[in-house]
Amino acid sequence: MAARSTTHPPRIDAPDLGVLTDADGDELLAHGIFESVRYTDTDLTGRDLTGIVLSECSLVTPIVADSDLTSARLRDTLVERMQAPNLFAPRSSLHRVHIRDSRIGALDLFDADLRSVTIADSKLGLVNLRAAAGRDVLFRGCIVDELDLGGGTFTRVAFEDCSVGVLDVDRATLDQVDLRGLRIATIRNMGGMKGATIDAHQAVALAGQFAAHLGLRIEDLP
Repeated sequence: MAARSTTHPPRIDAPDLGVLTDADGDELLAHGIFESVRYTDTDLTGRDLTGIVLSECSLVTPIVADSDLTSARLRDTLVERMQAPNLFAPRSSLHRVHIRDSRIGALDLFDADLRSVTIADSKLGLVNLRAAAGRDVLFRGCIVDELDLGGGTFTRVAFEDCSVGVLDVDRATLDQVDLRGLRIATIRNMGGMKGATIDAHQAVALAGQFAAHLGLRIEDLP
């Protein structure tokens, strides 16, 4: 009988969108509160959206470049087919948010709070989650160049059919973080891996990096 996994999956709740009204994205502004609205083909380039609140909203094919979403709050929000060379949203709050089918160059969510968040079928450059708090987060079908979890606290985070070039876990606090569905090329600051789950194949593939972290030499007998 196979051993039962002791790694708990994320508890993901789908965004509760309700009935949406279509609106012009030109109304979006800093510190504004917007509820139950669908925005389509909205160009947010260069927009100051500091402290914006989106609740039960949908953003379809938005363009986000050089926009400031510092301290934004998103609740029950669906974002799909987003084009974002950079998405700057430090200290933001994302609860029951689903991002899918998107291309994001740099996703800056440092010092952010993520609860029940899914990012699916997307291409991501740098994902900056330094000093962030993430609980119940799922990455599915994503290609990530670099994922920075440094100094963050993460509970019940999982990856399904994903790959990452560089995973940085410098001083991260991990609990029930399931990396078994993540193809990892390089891990930085290996000491922050405590609390993560990997499978046997990953352990073999990463053996050289583990050995280097421990100061071990791997040499066959002559």
